[in-house]
Amino acid sequence: MEKKIRNIRIKASLKNLDYLYNTHILNDNIYNGLKNLLELRKNFNAFLDISKNDKLKKPKALVAFSGGVDSVASSIIAKKIFDITAITAYSPIIMRPDNKKNISELAKKLNIKHEFVDIDLNEVQKDTLNGKYHPCGRCHKIIEKAVLSYAKENDIKYIIYGDMLSVGYLSIIQEENDIIRINMPSYLVITKNDSRKILKKNNITISQKYGCPLLRAAHKYNHNKKFTIQRILREVRAQVIDKDEGLNNILEVLNI
Repeated sequence: MEKKIRNIRIKASLKNLDYLYNTHILNDNIYNGLKNLLELRKNFNAFLDISKNDKLKKPKALVAFSGGVDSVASSIIAKKIFDITAITAYSPIIMRPDNKKNISELAKKLNIKHEFVDIDLNEVQKDTLNGKYHPCGRCHKIIEKAVLSYAKENDIKYIIYGDMLSVGYLSIIQEENDIIRINMPSYLVITKNDSRKILKKNNITISQKYGCPLLRAAHKYNHNKKFTIQRILREVRAQVIDKDEGLNNILEVLNI
């Protein structure tokens, strides 16, 4: 069943890729590069062994780089067909100093250009701590706005995200200013464990708690815990994390 679902999702990604190419949203080079990645993905061991070609002139792409498993794996993949710059949305509300240092060191290890971009989450923090809402949706919108603004200001036409859930036609979409957003793991039907294999192949190990400091503070309210658990279950149903990891994440949310 797992293999069947994966193949259905790969076909959906290919169908969307063809549509974007046939409607002239993607050019030949990007289309061929992304299609090649998808073809190689059918044999994951072969996919792990592909290397970037530094002799090719590559288009610029921006990677939303949180320093987590998915964004790091997405950066490694994206380097094969793009000249990437990684940016990290920074606020002390969601990132401790040691996290910031680790992200900088990861970028150096990957040999990629990297910048921090400051974001203002004071209002989100205030309303979250008052129990008004779960922070993730609003926080993601602010981060995505910062990433999109950076792309516009620097004339970068491709943005890479580590989103695992937006399957099929949602895995590659056209945003403002004809900027193309690619949710790399969802496009390539890569699970969390697949991403860890990519990191291991590149001698990278990432160990982190579930969620950021603001999300953990939000969990003092049961309705916020419920919302987080619903997202975890969604990831399990989509088979992007296995049931054991899902259970461990839920137990961490419940502080058990």
